[in-house]
Order: sequence, then C-alpha cells, then structure tokens
Amino acid sequence: MRSLLIVVVLTLGVSHSAFADLKKVDKLKAAYMFNFTKFMTWSSINTDSVNFCVQNDEAFQQFLTQLVESRPSSSVTPIRIVVLDGKQSCTFAFLTKNDDSLLNLTTSTIIISDLPNLIDRPSVFTFYEENNRLRFEIDLAEAERLNLSISSELLKVAKIK
Repeated sequence: MRSLLIVVVLTLGVSHSAFADLKKVDKLKAAYMFNFTKFMTWSSINTDSVNFCVQNDEAFQQFLTQLVESRPSSSVTPIRIVVLDGKQSCTFAFLTKNDDSLLNLTTSTIIISDLPNLIDRPSVFTFYEENNRLRFEIDLAEAERLNLSISSELLKVAKIK
C-alpha cells in the first residue's frame, strides 16, 4: 500500500498551471489509472500500443497525457491517451457517465469508472470516495474474464468485489 501511495503522490508532480481547473480528485484518479498499468499484466490484449480512452473531458485527457509523457515507463509498449469516440481501439477506457460510449468498446477493453453500475458490463476498477478519501474497488471476476494478472500490492490497497 505504501509503495502505491508513494508512486501516486510522486506522479502528481506534473505541472499544475494548465490544469488548475481540474479537481484534485480527478488528478488523483489520473495518477491511479496510470499506475494501475504498472501493477498488472494482460495477455489477451494487443500490446503494440496501449490506448487509454477517455470520455469527452479535454482537461482530464490533457492532464493524463502530460502525466504519461512526464514519467518514464518500464514498459516498452507506448501509452497513448485518446478520446473515446469509436475510432480507436481501447486497451483501457475511463468512463464517467453511462451513455453510448460503452457500445464503442470491445469485450476485451479494461474498464475503469467512477460509476457503481454501468449499463452493459462491469468495470474492473471502480473509484469511490470513503471518509473524504479516494478509494477503488477491483472486480476480480471481470479481471479474470479479461485474463488480467493483478499484483498482490495493488490488491492489498483495493476493496475486492
């Protein structure tokens, strides 16, 4: 838990000037999402590039892009941040609202959300607030369906569904 928290805090060192209007909780979500990729592996997904698809939130997308570009990755697979519009395949998708965006996702997309109940299928990671702190839940059944291997370090700090 301690190592994940340290990584998240260090990751937030991204320039704040362009993102002053982005809420602190959204910056934390972006940092967590970026760090999820460091604590898991997936075998059934095309790994030529990792596309992180974000619903129409330009400030969040820009912040996540700068976050990814400012941190060296231990992976040789490049991470790209793109708008969830159906034109790109998504390795990960961050959903903040229940709408037709789900229809654009393949069944192998790893969904991250802050919604407790999505229309079509469950998210692997779901953000929630508890005692004024950002937490996340991992749906192990969905992770298993997607053949994800999630590190024990990440599982220790998550609520397990």
